[in-house]
Amino acid sequence: MAVHSSDEISDMAKTILIILVFSCAVYFVVCLFYILFQEKFIFVPFWRKRRDGLSTLATRHDEIFIRGVEGGELHGVHIRIDRPRGCILYFHGNTGDLSRWAPIAEEFTSFGFDVIVPDYRGFGKSKGKRSEEILYSDALMWYKETAERFAEERICIYGRSLGSGVSVWLAARVRARALILETPYDNLINVAHRHAPFIPAARFMRYTFRNDMEIRNVKCPVLIAHGTKDKIVSYRLAFRLYRIAKEHTETVMVSVPGGRHSNLNGFPVFRLGLTDFFDRYYPRIFRDDADTGRVVSGRA
Repeated sequence: MAVHSSDEISDMAKTILIILVFSCAVYFVVCLFYILFQEKFIFVPFWRKRRDGLSTLATRHDEIFIRGVEGGELHGVHIRIDRPRGCILYFHGNTGDLSRWAPIAEEFTSFGFDVIVPDYRGFGKSKGKRSEEILYSDALMWYKETAERFAEERICIYGRSLGSGVSVWLAARVRARALILETPYDNLINVAHRHAPFIPAARFMRYTFRNDMEIRNVKCPVLIAHGTKDKIVSYRLAFRLYRIAKEHTETVMVSVPGGRHSNLNGFPVFRLGLTDFFDRYYPRIFRDDADTGRVVSGRA
């Protein structure tokens, strides 16, 4: 049996202590990094394509500028078609501004809709202080702007990825006809935990977007679409949101086998799910209301 001297034991203890202190210091620095720069991970205004996406739109469109709370300047675009069956208020994902998202949102005109797409503060031409509560306030202002142009029963709130956070909150407080969530999450805490499980996200995250709580107050029909191979927001989180939602309102889950975070539009099952949902809740236009100037929907 080997016998260690007291000096050897003391040296070993010092070495172990140094390793522990160093490990704790590294962990503290990593946590501090995530705490200080969390908004840089959540909101990524710039995208690899920097040209103005509005200039590439093939559809007639108008830019919208409105004033937000605390001096915010909000910018969005209204993409128009003739005789729309309704309007989609589209809250986009976390990466890129309207230069990226306006052409993506334009695709919904093929379903017979106008689309209004706002940028979050710090994205594109939208400016001002940003917080979770302020983003909720901005979402409500964009809804009111949309409701001035379309009757509420013809508005569809659409949340893509990060945008599902403001969309669910908004749908719980207004009377839109329906809510669609593409690649959503139950809450941002669980998304953060999946990517950095060693970080106590629940303790320091300034943006939590608790869709799992807000969805309980949504009364309109809901469609949730998610790819089974999504590596950004796990399919499991979206399915958990679906299980909660269906206990409180009519909810459809469109699962896309092999779908990832940004390619659902390329799958027929996704487009078919949207078509069925739109046909059920947004009948085609058949006449104009001369008194109000609004288009009244009904089955052709």
